[in-house]
Amino acid sequence: MTLVQPFKRNQYLYCGFQMNTPIDQIKRENRRDSIISICVFLSGFSCFAQLYYFQPLLPDLAREFSLSASQSSFAVSFSTLGMVFGLFTTMFIADQISRKKLISIGLLSSSIFSVAASFSPTFIPLILLSAAKGFLLSGATSVSMAYISEEVSSHNKGKIIGLYIAGNALGGMAGRVLSSWIGALYTWRIASVSIGMICALFALLFLIFSPRSTHFTPRKESFHTLIISNLQLITSRTLLPFYLTGGLILGVFVSLYNYLGFFLTEPPFNFPEHYIHYIYLMYVFGIFGSIATAWLTRIFDHFKILMSMFLVSVVAILLLYISNFWIVTLGLAVFTFNFFVVHVLCNRIVSEYNLAKRSVTISIYLLTYYLGSSLLGWGTGVILDLWGWPCFLGSLILILLLNYVIVIGGVRRMKTERA
Repeated sequence: MTLVQPFKRNQYLYCGFQMNTPIDQIKRENRRDSIISICVFLSGFSCFAQLYYFQPLLPDLAREFSLSASQSSFAVSFSTLGMVFGLFTTMFIADQISRKKLISIGLLSSSIFSVAASFSPTFIPLILLSAAKGFLLSGATSVSMAYISEEVSSHNKGKIIGLYIAGNALGGMAGRVLSSWIGALYTWRIASVSIGMICALFALLFLIFSPRSTHFTPRKESFHTLIISNLQLITSRTLLPFYLTGGLILGVFVSLYNYLGFFLTEPPFNFPEHYIHYIYLMYVFGIFGSIATAWLTRIFDHFKILMSMFLVSVVAILLLYISNFWIVTLGLAVFTFNFFVVHVLCNRIVSEYNLAKRSVTISIYLLTYYLGSSLLGWGTGVILDLWGWPCFLGSLILILLLNYVIVIGGVRRMKTERA
């Protein structure tokens, strides 16, 4: 008996059914990855725009509510402090809720609190609403990297992680520049409403267009095993230096951008306040840094890059002692570039340490990251209030040198463990 062979248009046609060719599959993966890349870019943009848009408005808040520089910084510090408490909470529930759902809820609800903060009659409700906003944003930030790692094909993963971090940088820049610009034209309240509405729009776009979490499987663990396994990751002597590194360098970064506006509006610069928003255009160098990290790690060992970034950062801060606007700008640009390189590297190190617990290690890293922002962002402001700009810069240099020592210890331990 002769078997009738089906007509084959190509080698992937079997019994009348067209099977996916590798080319078709790659095209579909790339299309899906492109959609994810745009969505996580919007997510990162929205998170960081909301988290830091009060930073250029601190002089306005200080004037309206009769506050010192360090007191006005609570508008930013309470946002990041809320993020800390939120990250501690999501650490225990992140692996039980769909990534897309958690990100969407965080983005939409936080934008409502951003709008509500605009109507605060006194400073206390404003900082409480800021804390609630940070708490809600933690859900989005804690699982975004895990969402990328799980849903993006391996050949596009590094590029999209860089794009997500670039979205963070651009959001941080745009939130500050827009709020400063709108605040200068109108009021800080209108600036706050505007940022909240823009981020609400981005949240809706993420909700509508982001692909669902197809590679996520909810993991249900008993509270006891969850606590024990997470505590082991929190206290890991291998990861602890990299957790601390994120917190310390973000604390320096936030401190610098919190108070530079106060410095530039005084002698010898005497800049008008409506010029201060141009400072935040320096975030462009952060975008370059986050994207350049992938290229740098292909050429140099990433641990060596990490250590060298701190020494170069110390030099960058030293440039800020010189009362020349262009030299100050150079120092700020170099430090901004370095900060984002360090952040991307530390993020990658902690996320790849334990793949099964990726969302937990990222949450712990971000917890210390934002805790450093809250505490140092306020504490260095006290130094500025009491002893002035030179001592303030000196405190930042000391923190960077301490961070350098911590990184050296962390790198040695990580290499020993891998050996």
